[in-house]
Amino acid sequence: MLRLRQICRFAAGLALIMATAAAQTTAATWNSVQALQAGTEVRIAAGAGTVRGRIGRVTDDALAVTSAKGQEMFTRQEVSGVWVKKPGHRKRNPLIGLGVGAGVGLGIGIAALSCKGLGCIGASAVEIGAPLAFGLVGTAIGAVIPTGGWREVYRK
Repeated sequence: MLRLRQICRFAAGLALIMATAAAQTTAATWNSVQALQAGTEVRIAAGAGTVRGRIGRVTDDALAVTSAKGQEMFTRQEVSGVWVKKPGHRKRNPLIGLGVGAGVGLGIGIAALSCKGLGCIGASAVEIGAPLAFGLVGTAIGAVIPTGGWREVYRK
């Protein structure tokens, strides 16, 4: 009975900590926007829409962005959120896919070595072909996986 109470108290404390951590905002102040370098790619929520462009300059009460429409100016009051473009991994993801695919293919090739009797494909063909085929498939999957994304730096 005492053990059950301890587990319940631990679970309740853990839930409280998690709720408190989830309630905290990561992007609270305008200072985080002012710290951005000129030329940084951003997405800005202002009014009813969003604008994507590069930071021109940031002051205490305004934000200038160069977008597809040209130079746009937003007051601090109308900006409800700012996100920064995270770097992509277009080179890394296909390499990871190649390694995983080749590893899976190698596992299949090794498993084919133990196949004896009728209905078995030539073990040496599978041993060589499977890592190549699965490596190519893994590379293709790694190339199409979305990379980058947006990181929130300010929310009103």
